[in-house]
Amino acid sequence: MTRAVTVAASFLNLDLELESSSDLAPLVNSLGSKVFVLYCGPTEGGFRLAVEPVIEGALNGDPAACTGHMLRVLEGLAPQSAALWQACSSRTFDFGFDGGLEATPLQVDIDADHLARMVRLGIAVRITVYPFRADEPRNHPTQSGSGTIHRLCFKPLML
Repeated sequence: MTRAVTVAASFLNLDLELESSSDLAPLVNSLGSKVFVLYCGPTEGGFRLAVEPVIEGALNGDPAACTGHMLRVLEGLAPQSAALWQACSSRTFDFGFDGGLEATPLQVDIDADHLARMVRLGIAVRITVYPFRADEPRNHPTQSGSGTIHRLCFKPLML
C-alpha cells in the first residue's frame, strides 16, 4: 500500500535584498550578528547585499518575528549606514514560502504597523513560493531542479 505524501505549505525565510551603485560592505559591518549574509559583493550593474535575520543567535521561522527584527535593525542604523541604505536603488523584503503538497491554505499576516514602517523605509515586498521538491532539504530551497518559482512583487508607496 502506497502512502500519499502530505507536506504543508510553510514560511521558510525573509531575505532583505539591496542593490546599490556603492559598495555595501560597510553596511554589513553595521548589521553585525543581527543578520546572516547570503551575498555581499559586485554585480554587473553595481553592488548587491542579501541577508536573513538572526534572532537570538538563530535563523527564525516566524514571518512576524523576522519582519519586526529586520525593521528594528534598519530603523536603528547609525547615520553613515543609514546614508548607504538611502542610496540603495532597490530595497526589498523577500518572504520565502514552501508551496507544500496539501490543499490547506497557508495564511500569513503582515500587520499594518509593519507595513507602515516598510513604507517609511522605502522597502518593496516580494513573495517567493518555492515548489515542493522531495529530493531537497526542506529548509534550504534552491532554484535548481524542476518546477517554477512564483514571485509576487509589490513596490512601496511613498506617503
